[in-house]
Amino acid sequence: MERFNRFYLWGVNTKYRMGLYFSAAVFVKGLINALLGRWEIETLILLEMLLSCFAFACMETALFPYGKNLLAEKKRVAAWAVLANVIFIGCGWGMNWFPGLPLWGRPLLVLFLELALAAMWYALWLREKRDTAALNQGLRRFQSRS
Repeated sequence: MERFNRFYLWGVNTKYRMGLYFSAAVFVKGLINALLGRWEIETLILLEMLLSCFAFACMETALFPYGKNLLAEKKRVAAWAVLANVIFIGCGWGMNWFPGLPLWGRPLLVLFLELALAAMWYALWLREKRDTAALNQGLRRFQSRS
């Protein structure tokens, strides 16, 4: 039962992250389409985005498992950033998610990705900091009772 519970919690955490990235990808795709005068998103592109977001969320969950303070490890953070760029830029280019995007728009799109990744790393860091503070406070209460 313990294995099932761990797998279940991993799935919930991974799906949350996948949904967050997928929402962002669809928002950016919709915004760019609107700027280019298009008012729909192809179903195949949505499926590709969903699967790439799931793959990245799985890798992110493996790199930063819940309950372990790993954001301070620079190698993990660097691997996370490289994976994000490879997956999202690679899929965006390789699967032609943004056809008709002007040449000047590509660096702007990459800059937006980098800013979004920085915001996500900051959110992960804040959660880890909050969890650590809560654990330390609980420890101090426990020690004061003894």
